[in-house]
Amino acid sequence: MNKDKKTKKQAVKKQQIIEAGTRMIVQKGIEKTSLADIAEEAGISKGSLYYYYASKNELIFDITDAHINQISDNLFAIIEDSKGSMNWQELLKILFERILDADTRGRLHLYLIQQALNDNEDLKDRFRKKYQEWKQMIIDGFSMLEPKISSHDVLSALIIAALDGFLIQSLLELETITADEFVSHLDIKIKG
Repeated sequence: MNKDKKTKKQAVKKQQIIEAGTRMIVQKGIEKTSLADIAEEAGISKGSLYYYYASKNELIFDITDAHINQISDNLFAIIEDSKGSMNWQELLKILFERILDADTRGRLHLYLIQQALNDNEDLKDRFRKKYQEWKQMIIDGFSMLEPKISSHDVLSALIIAALDGFLIQSLLELETITADEFVSHLDIKIKG
């Protein structure tokens, strides 16, 4: 087998392992998920899993990267797709609805943040960097859509905090406000 095919096959297998790990973590949580569980879910032997990941932490890093990159790609796509075609209120509604509708992603996000806050400085650093990137993406999006607003950085921090808060409320099955209600209240504060 040539080197390119082997590399591609390994990338596909790693992706299968990441997806299996994601499913198991969403189902059982990080602490209760073992590498044996992940190997079984991926349909491979534990030895094969160790070929790709020497430790659970290494796999969690890749799951975290895949998760964070998916959120970033989604956010970037929403902002890019909206260039000039919608206002910030419509853009924000779409963002909230997509994130809050993704129950599996939400659970994974919270489990990974919990792990980062408990004892994993490397994960904490990854989340810290990505939250800064997300904040900047939102600032850039607001700057493009509403250049007259002077507090883009405050608004982006509020939006990220609100998304995390609404996600927690949604997973706890608490009654939350809708994206429309949130955006209309935010609009009042911005214009007020």
